Amino acid sequence: MNTRSDIENLSPVESRASSLAARALARFREAGDYSRESVKTLAEMAVSKDEATAKAAARAIFTLLVEPLADSFDPRAVSIYNRLFAQLIDCCRRSDAGRELAGELASFRLFDERDLFNRAERLRTVKGFHGSAGRGRKMRRVIVLSRVTVGADVAVTSVIVERLKREFPEAEIVLAGARKAVELFGGDSRLSFKEIDYRRAGTLIERLVSWTKLVRTTRELTRDLKPDEYLIVDPDSRLTQLGLLPLADNCLADNYLADNYLFFPSREYGYETQQPLSRLAAAWLDEGFGAQELLFPRISLTSFDRDAARALVNLMREHRMRQQGTHAVVAINFGVGENPLKRIDDEFEKSLVARLIEEGASVILDKGAGEDETRRADAVIAHATQLNREPRTRALEIDEASLPELMSSDCFDAELLVWSGRVGVLAALIAESDLYIGYDSAGQHIAAAAGVACIDVFAGFSSPRMLERWRPAGPGQTRVIAVDTINKSADAHAILSETMRHAREILRSLVRS
Repeated sequence: MNTRSDIENLSPVESRASSLAARALARFREAGDYSRESVKTLAEMAVSKDEATAKAAARAIFTLLVEPLADSFDPRAVSIYNRLFAQLIDCCRRSDAGRELAGELASFRLFDERDLFNRAERLRTVKGFHGSAGRGRKMRRVIVLSRVTVGADVAVTSVIVERLKREFPEAEIVLAGARKAVELFGGDSRLSFKEIDYRRAGTLIERLVSWTKLVRTTRELTRDLKPDEYLIVDPDSRLTQLGLLPLADNCLADNYLADNYLFFPSREYGYETQQPLSRLAAAWLDEGFGAQELLFPRISLTSFDRDAARALVNLMREHRMRQQGTHAVVAINFGVGENPLKRIDDEFEKSLVARLIEEGASVILDKGAGEDETRRADAVIAHATQLNREPRTRALEIDEASLPELMSSDCFDAELLVWSGRVGVLAALIAESDLYIGYDSAGQHIAAAAGVACIDVFAGFSSPRMLERWRPAGPGQTRVIAVDTINKSADAHAILSETMRHAREILRSLVRS
């Protein structure tokens, strides 16, 4: 079982950055404040010309400080975040590498950290959409920012996009974000896309520079439009560092918030409720537009990805029916977004896949991204296909290059299909499956949006509110197994037993229906 002490062996610079971030967070949890001196030192490390130092500081800032604050979903944490991140931005703008950042901030009349903080705090006080953002407005273009991560775009951004399509049927809806957004929503003819790269593994300066690119893109998209002909919607995006950075010249000046800028305060909206973020986003839209609409998260995949997944899953079903008379297909992803606290352990992953296949299911395993996820997937495959297992499980690994040949084949002889490639194909494979099982990552939100039954082994949550907010929501059946890997060790065998019990119940119910 993973613990804080054995997550990884840190280098001296990583250890120092982690200690500084932990000190700042501990100060908030103990006294409701934060250590300016710790953040000052982190900021100096983050703008270091030594790349290893700058990246270590960025990792500590985001994974050990910013994410825990955001995932607490506590209004007090929002104010602390605004203070400390304004301090970080101000340090970056004064560095040699921050000249472009400084120039853009000056164009918005944001000259120091106090200006940044005051702007962010005023943004929190805005209630409603001021009427003119609603129906009847002759909107020509709506720009929606990506939340950057796949899971958040499905759970939150897709709900916002669906409502805006209904409110403004004649407007062009532009989604600004990474290439993966095109794969998730590229099948929607109402959407167009502007690619904005956000380097989640980059330095702090590199991440902030993404905002300057977004500013230029926004200006291009609105140059020929009057202020009442366009709308910018920020769903608490990392592209604007959760609203700290502005996007249009008239978005926020003094105490005035323009009607063409909407910000969803996802970390504090509905604070007293236990609703997931997708439902809170829908409620925020209902409140702002003055009418209720029933909305679930949604994905819109390309026809190629849908057709490819359907062909593969049909081949799997036919093979299993010939072999054993069963046809259940279970999609699995063990990705954790570089947070090992979200994992159970190797034995859980290997045993789960082997047990599902033994009990008659075909399994689709996503190989994941990065060396660590690939290594763990290889261990799962090796365990499932070991020679002393009877009948022996056969695995077929495919990628983008081998996909067309397999799609046109009428011969499929494997119980374990391993996908290594684009998220669009993975999402389509999940959508064609009978059941999805995974940790807290993108997969469960994709399954929920596609109406596929889902078992979410939710480990590593930093607060009970995080568990409530990020649980998947959609038209399909969802079961959450909460595992507190931060405060105590978990019983991997018991979690496996509970996961298999839910899987059997869900698959039996599908057979009966």
